[in-house]
Amino acid sequence: MWIASFHPQLPLDLAFRRWPEALQENLRATVPLVITESKRVAWVSRCAEECGIVPGMSESGARTRSANVMLVQRDIEAEEKALTEAALWALHFTPEVSLRPAGLLLDVSASLRLFGGVAAIVDRLRKGFQELGLTASIAAAPTATAVWWLAQYDDGVMADQDMYANVVDALPITLIESLAPHAETLKAIACRTIGQFRKLPRNSIVKRFGKAALTELDRCFGSEPELMAWYEAPERFCQRIELGARVETTELLLHSARRLLMQMTGFLTARFSAVTQFSLLLHHETVRLGKSPTTRIDIKLGAASRDLEHLTLLMKEHLAKVVLESSVIEMTLSADELEERAAPNTELFPTAASQSEMLGRLIERLTSRLGPDAVTRIAITADHRPEKCTVHVAPVPAKTATAKSGLSGTSFPPRPTWLLKAPIPLVTRQNKPFYGAPLRLLIGPERIETGWWDDEVIARDYFVALNESFHLVLWVYRARISADDEEPGWFLHGFFA
Repeated sequence: MWIASFHPQLPLDLAFRRWPEALQENLRATVPLVITESKRVAWVSRCAEECGIVPGMSESGARTRSANVMLVQRDIEAEEKALTEAALWALHFTPEVSLRPAGLLLDVSASLRLFGGVAAIVDRLRKGFQELGLTASIAAAPTATAVWWLAQYDDGVMADQDMYANVVDALPITLIESLAPHAETLKAIACRTIGQFRKLPRNSIVKRFGKAALTELDRCFGSEPELMAWYEAPERFCQRIELGARVETTELLLHSARRLLMQMTGFLTARFSAVTQFSLLLHHETVRLGKSPTTRIDIKLGAASRDLEHLTLLMKEHLAKVVLESSVIEMTLSADELEERAAPNTELFPTAASQSEMLGRLIERLTSRLGPDAVTRIAITADHRPEKCTVHVAPVPAKTATAKSGLSGTSFPPRPTWLLKAPIPLVTRQNKPFYGAPLRLLIGPERIETGWWDDEVIARDYFVALNESFHLVLWVYRARISADDEEPGWFLHGFFA
């Protein structure tokens, strides 16, 4: 099964999407926009068409029809770049994407089951093109040539193996490109559809119209193989887009940033990779004294991801904290650090891996909103002193944390869940520590004697003690030597749950 997307208004789409998204719908209805090529009108907007401007008209003729007409020169380089953006989005659904003039061809035979059928792929493909600001005519058929003709003729045609031949036979003969020089001859013999052309003798077709037309027919109906040049994603992702207007607030940047993220996630899908760090560069209009012409936003992920919605959410949180010093006119997105990752398996029940990914996304969102220093995790350090054996570090995946600590296989004596900020001195009665009632020592002693290297030496014997009157399990110790802030005796250091 093949899917084709034909973009008949590509030059117009590129001209309109230079304006902010909120204004585009109104501008399409009110602005007479014309795309010119070689001093002639080539594409016209709906409003320009209502003013009487038609393709083929001269520029001066267009001005006479409407004083408000906006003439824009066709930019072929920008069209090729826009098709590349569309191809990167199409890579979400299949690695077999081929670029065509003003369109794409996708072989989705191997992707139908994964995405739930051809209709589901077409729907998601269309929504992506709409976000990219591109108008698309999309069709599906069993061969590449047939689907390309169908997409050029009408939008939304999905023909299966049993019916596509009848649908193609009803198409106009003008869709066969090699027959364009023979339009008058075909008109003279009343050959208007592809079905009528197929009924002509094959030998006479070759003699009168050339072999190319017959080859296209054979490819359309599967009699001859179709060779495609597949689009290959670049080795490194770094895309830059120009904004249509000067942007003063970060809220208006999110739509353009999402366009870049759509391309990046397609690149990651094609490369079987996920991103762990990416950066967004905001290029400003002017360079103020002592200010950088570019604002850089670095986004680090706790776990590698290529989920578009998740990355968009992180981008939104980071943009909300940026204060623009001057207007933004261009944006650049680059994938800085990648990690190889296969496609995820569909799970009936959540696994440990999926739950860890959900936790990682929560941590990333909190970090993006509150700042990198506001969200931390507790890590074990190589120090036996209870006050210094843990530190607060940046949140990272549990696998990485275990590997870095080097203490994953270490077993410790019982430790309390609540450690006091400072030990509390205890009184002794009949040579026993007292805390509301006499304490009975259950486990111990555990001797900790260390700290000589930083002048905070301790020498303690720790016990697990029971207060039978209040049913409390305590962690107490007996200081063996005098320190600057600690006298020999008994101290309470924590509570067990």
